[in-house]
Amino acid sequence: MKKFLSCLLIVFYVLSFTGCAKKEGEEKPKVNAFEIKTAGNVVDNYMKFIMKEDYENGKKLYTKELYKKASNMTISDMKIRGYKVIESNEVGRSGVFKVRVTRTSMVNAQSCLDEYSIKIVKDGAEYRISEVNSAPQKEAFVEGNGIRFRDKKNVKTNLIIDVAGFPKYVYSRDDGAQLYKVIVPLKEFSPINFSYEGDKLAVSTYDKNSFIGIVSIDESLAVQGDAGKPGSQTSQGGGSDVIAKEKPIGKELISLDLLLDCKVEFMTFSLDEKFLLVQYIKENMGKYIRVYKVDNGEVIPVNFEKDYPIEKVQIVFSSFGEDSLIYEVIPKSNVTSTETDIIGKWKLDLKDFTVDKL
Repeated sequence: MKKFLSCLLIVFYVLSFTGCAKKEGEEKPKVNAFEIKTAGNVVDNYMKFIMKEDYENGKKLYTKELYKKASNMTISDMKIRGYKVIESNEVGRSGVFKVRVTRTSMVNAQSCLDEYSIKIVKDGAEYRISEVNSAPQKEAFVEGNGIRFRDKKNVKTNLIIDVAGFPKYVYSRDDGAQLYKVIVPLKEFSPINFSYEGDKLAVSTYDKNSFIGIVSIDESLAVQGDAGKPGSQTSQGGGSDVIAKEKPIGKELISLDLLLDCKVEFMTFSLDEKFLLVQYIKENMGKYIRVYKVDNGEVIPVNFEKDYPIEKVQIVFSSFGEDSLIYEVIPKSNVTSTETDIIGKWKLDLKDFTVDKL
């Protein structure tokens, strides 16, 4: 009996030792393993540098080979105002990330949606960018009295919306009782920007006041609209021709707001495209932001102009995160020492609309 118990104890001890050894082996990190999450952080840091036009720090994330290929060129007026990682794939000791990037012109009404392919490799213990490629997806620009659309590399373009597609009068969100309808300014188109899927375009117009709206794009209407291209129709009597109007591929326009005595600087969608941020310049005051719900055009329950002393600070957009918005409160020259606690970066939760100082 004692011999039997001794054998059982020996077997139990051997099995326990084997199990522990196996567990330790499983928990021991692989020194040369490629961590896709770490690579993703490099992509995120890189895109934030590029958004801020901090190209020197962005280049520090390159491999030596890519750094040699990078050149210093004149800074473009097409600025990146948003990015979203849509796909990531791990291949051996490297990772390839697809990133949708929205650009908007700071001098005219023009926007483009590009798709970056960024390759991350493990260079010793560090993760670095070895390759960056970009492919055009969508482009929108003003021509004549309308905004036109180009898909990828197509030569053919289509009308999204013209001035006739805008409402003539709207209410400002500042008019809570909706007492006064104000004429929509159509003197000039101001900044526009795509959503990440490319099926929505934020548009704005300006003439002392700024109108803001979102146009839904239906590319299938481009095929249907071929019969409606500008052209002539001969009357039965062979008389004068009638010019047929081009049918737009803009399906619906949601009016968001009319900003009084303000000019839009740029607009950008949240990562889930549920919100649109508008960065605007208030006459004789400075820069401020508003955030709207895309589905119904309502302003979120956060009033930045009332929550901060706008006579002493400016508010500028930093970036969108997952269900969050990062913005920065910048002081003017008349900020007192007792008010400096509001200066800096803040995070807005887009689920419960609470704000926290970072």
